[in-house]
Amino acid sequence: MNSIDYPSLTKYLFWSELKSDLNKFMLGAVWWVLEPALYVAVFYFLFAELKGVGDFAISLICGIVTWQWINGVINSGASSVIRKKQIIQNFCVHPAIFPLVALLTATFRYVIVLMFAIALFSWKGALNLAAPIDLFLWFLVSVVAIFTYATFLGLVTPFLPDLQILISRASMMMMFLSGVIFPISKMPPEVQAILYWNPIVHLVEGARGGFLYGNAGDIKLFSIIIITHIPILIFSFVMLDRLRGEIPKRLV
Repeated sequence: MNSIDYPSLTKYLFWSELKSDLNKFMLGAVWWVLEPALYVAVFYFLFAELKGVGDFAISLICGIVTWQWINGVINSGASSVIRKKQIIQNFCVHPAIFPLVALLTATFRYVIVLMFAIALFSWKGALNLAAPIDLFLWFLVSVVAIFTYATFLGLVTPFLPDLQILISRASMMMMFLSGVIFPISKMPPEVQAILYWNPIVHLVEGARGGFLYGNAGDIKLFSIIIITHIPILIFSFVMLDRLRGEIPKRLV
């Protein structure tokens, strides 16, 4: 049996996903920026009474842009194995490559949109970057966390297809529970105590801290996130490998 050239396959799938995304709508890549901009506009005017809070709009932009990335990886990763069932049914390929491509594609879009956001922050005088090492640590921890969710859900959804609907419907609720609209730090202490158990909260707050407030990364918190997510990621990776023969049967 011929071995799979995973780097080449990953590259091919990555560019295929990008081309599909660009050709899906007439505006193409413009939607990468326009979609979060529309979210920001809606929530800004919906909570118009908060206009008096100085950095609300800038904080909202940072939160929405970061959430779009996180949500994009998780949702695409969850459905990635099912969407690529023709490849799985015809080739003996490790299914973990599909959540990986979802991560790479969504991250590429995030970087493009983030550059526009950073330019806006700088123009508004709100840009206050943390040290490069702190930004790198935040990005690394974020990638590990969301890739873990994407891979685990990619493992489960072929056996529980209805889970895709639940994930999609829960996205809006999770956005509110993850400090995207209102920073958790500005909520009552009793609410903070509950919501800070959500790891995504720390990823969103880490983005704000790294791009708007120049905050150093919380090494202890980052370590906890890494330590708790790596075993789940390894488990998902191993189970996808062991079940690669069973998954095609579930996708018929």
